[in-house]
Amino acid sequence: MSVALLIVSIIPGLLWLAYFYRRDQFEPEPKKLIAKTFFGGMLMVIPAGSLELFGKEGLMAARSGGNLFALLFYSFLFVGLIEEGLKFLLLAFLVYPKKEMNEPVDGIVYGVTVGLGFSVLENLFYTEALGFEVGIWRAVVACLAHAAFSGWGGFYLTGGLAGMKGGAGRFLIAAGVAVFWHGLYDFLLFLEEPVLALLAYLMIGLLVYLLLKKMARLAASSPFRH
Repeated sequence: MSVALLIVSIIPGLLWLAYFYRRDQFEPEPKKLIAKTFFGGMLMVIPAGSLELFGKEGLMAARSGGNLFALLFYSFLFVGLIEEGLKFLLLAFLVYPKKEMNEPVDGIVYGVTVGLGFSVLENLFYTEALGFEVGIWRAVVACLAHAAFSGWGGFYLTGGLAGMKGGAGRFLIAAGVAVFWHGLYDFLLFLEEPVLALLAYLMIGLLVYLLLKKMARLAASSPFRH
């Protein structure tokens, strides 16, 4: 495995992580726990890829045949559920609930971190198989997509709707939000229509923009600001 392959696959994810991490201004999360979450997200690619092999042929048939109901299933209840489910399962064991989760913005930080970790190893496999052009494209689009899916899910772990109860209910809502956005994105791409693909990419841009605005607002209301 070449150094160039590692650079185009992993370095962008680390740079995005540093960018999002700096948005948590007043009580930054422990770097050791962030590193564990990022590395754990990378490891989740392995069981996700193994599970998705069971539906590979069905997904290919649905895409080639344009079966909308099958594509909805594979988008939301197969790929989206597997990948986001594994990410949030990791968060459940690693960071939630922890004493470090003490700010409204913290759920987003950990959600983005696990999403970016997942994306970098996934990008490495795609780049090795399909070439550097794909790797460069995924360094932006795929990284930000995974950050947006898990980041918006993470928002509901610590900074979501007022009056939300904690525990399993809150966690299921958070994971469900991530699955929804992931599934919608995949569904638009699986339809293989240029206009819908463009819509999927614009959706990611909007989700990231709104996520950054949300992080800024939550950080400003941090109990550690003063």
